Formats: sequence, structure tokens, C-alpha cells
Amino acid sequence: MSQNNQHVVTEQMTAELRYLHKVMQAIDILGEQPALHVVAYGKVWRYADLLHTAVRYAQLAELHGFDTSPFKQWFNRDLALFQLHGVELRVS
Repeated sequence: MSQNNQHVVTEQMTAELRYLHKVMQAIDILGEQPALHVVAYGKVWRYADLLHTAVRYAQLAELHGFDTSPFKQWFNRDLALFQLHGVELRVS
């Protein structure tokens, strides 16, 4: 983790990051089979949900000082595909 973290990371953000980590593990099959639906944590998850969750996960991970450059490269490379699923999110 980076020692130059300029953002304040709250306990809530850390708890959200942990929760999203668990969610990502539960719904990761959607990355390979986007037509599926996954029931986890009291919700039906679709491919677009995976993408939104991944972006939030990366945002929180970056605030915690983790290197998210591989995520950004993947996201930017496949941006057109994501837009087909109604996901138009920006990553820095």
C-alpha cells in the first residue's frame, strides 16, 4: 500500500471494500458468462452489476493505496462492450 495516500479512508469505506471483495468473489462467473444471473447476498446480480461493482471496488482499493492500473487498462480496453450493457462509468 502507498504511504502517500492523500484521501481520508474511513472505517465505512474499508468495510465496503471488504464487502465488495466478497461480492466480487461470489459473482465473478459473470465475467466469463455475462448472460447468467447470480443470486448472492440477497440480490440477483447481472453482468452490468458486476461492472458497477468492479468500478466501485477499484475506486475504494485505490483510496486504500492499492495499484489499480491493471483494472483501468482492462476497463478502458473493453469500454465499448460495457456501454452495450448500459454501463458508462469513468475511472481516473
